[in-house]
Amino acid sequence: MRKQPNPARLSTYDIALEVPLSLFSLMRQLQLGIQRICGSRHSFEQFFGKKEGPRKGCRRLSRDLFAVLSLALFVAAMFSFDASAQTFAPDRFDAVHSGDIVEVDVEGSLDHDWRGGLTPEGFLNGFNEFGDPIKAQCRMPADIAADAVKALSSTLRDPKVNVFIVDRSNRMPAILDGAVRSPHRYQIKRTVRLRELIARSGGITDASGGTISVFRPEGPSCPVPDGKDASGRIEVKVTDLVSGKTDANPFISPGDLVVVEKALPIYAIGGVRSPRPIASKGQITVSRLIVMAGGVAKDGDERRVAIYRRSKDGPTRLEADLKKIAAGAAKDPELQPLDIVEVVTKGGEERKYVPEIAAGTGDKHAVLPLVIIE
Repeated sequence: MRKQPNPARLSTYDIALEVPLSLFSLMRQLQLGIQRICGSRHSFEQFFGKKEGPRKGCRRLSRDLFAVLSLALFVAAMFSFDASAQTFAPDRFDAVHSGDIVEVDVEGSLDHDWRGGLTPEGFLNGFNEFGDPIKAQCRMPADIAADAVKALSSTLRDPKVNVFIVDRSNRMPAILDGAVRSPHRYQIKRTVRLRELIARSGGITDASGGTISVFRPEGPSCPVPDGKDASGRIEVKVTDLVSGKTDANPFISPGDLVVVEKALPIYAIGGVRSPRPIASKGQITVSRLIVMAGGVAKDGDERRVAIYRRSKDGPTRLEADLKKIAAGAAKDPELQPLDIVEVVTKGGEERKYVPEIAAGTGDKHAVLPLVIIE
């Protein structure tokens, strides 16, 4: 008899597996019911009435039942496909990672006890120097102990070996940066998903462009060998994460870089009250951008607004008149990311060249605070 799963612990994959099995069970029960009805003329006339013969009525019932169950199985198959969408595999935190300190304890032989780290290739650094090196990275301590027993059997009789991870603090942290309120480095010591890291960072800011990129390099983590991606890049939509989609909430492992992508800016400069870059989210027109920048300053000329735009054909300059736009006599131009909109000051001369926007003086998140997740 198949063991029934605990409903409180069902994953999306479990549900996708249970749905088709339940439908097949329902199909079998309905088939038996049809056989009982069609096998008794009295039961058939109670179910269908006397207008339709038993053979014709049973054929119609079977045809309708097949159509309904085919549709249900199709929906279940689509749900199962969505549940198995490609994402990162979770990390095996009990395995030995790069940066861990490992202890090999040989019972009754202090001379053969060993403690140390791993080589860049993932072997125990300095253990069994005169024999074959023992691979340790992304392996469980019990598997490493079995190899150590084989290596020591040439010098010890029936050695008993225990392997422990004594220090996990040097594992590469995961980094959360971008359009979040409090970017951090996270030292992960248990299973963690993206949504928890976003919550710990204080949430997503208004500068978000709507996507989250998760980069996973090879080496720092030890993913479960379940057929899912072990490294690479995946992209998550913020709307999918907020709506609770399972595939939009991937596992985060040591060494991952999570970036909440910022929307590309549009720059408001010149005669506005608050010159600054403004995130290009949705449709933004010239008049709306000026309002978002605090409106026209006292020294700004509403009739002289310049839009500087770079393209593959070279920079272009467009002009707009806020008074004509407000009166409906001119079209309100729609802006593009990285446009520079300048309200020319009164009495000021037109620029001969596209204005240059100064780059940042440095990454203020180059050294992020470290948070330990246990």
